[in-house]
Amino acid sequence: MASIRLSDAVNRLKGTFLESPGTKLTADQASKLCGFDLLECGRLLELLRESGFLVARPDGSFVRAS
Repeated sequence: MASIRLSDAVNRLKGTFLESPGTKLTADQASKLCGFDLLECGRLLELLRESGFLVARPDGSFVRAS
């Protein structure tokens, strides 16, 4: 992710959840959709969870917090 700033990557992933209400993605799905590798995408999803933007579900997917 050296070529893309962290804030840009977070905003890009956030946009995915904002554009389509009800989006439910695993780290693998988000990685393929956004073009980040799996490890990086997992970290980004965790950052968004820690910030309160996303909620982690028991099945390993993430959804936008309401």
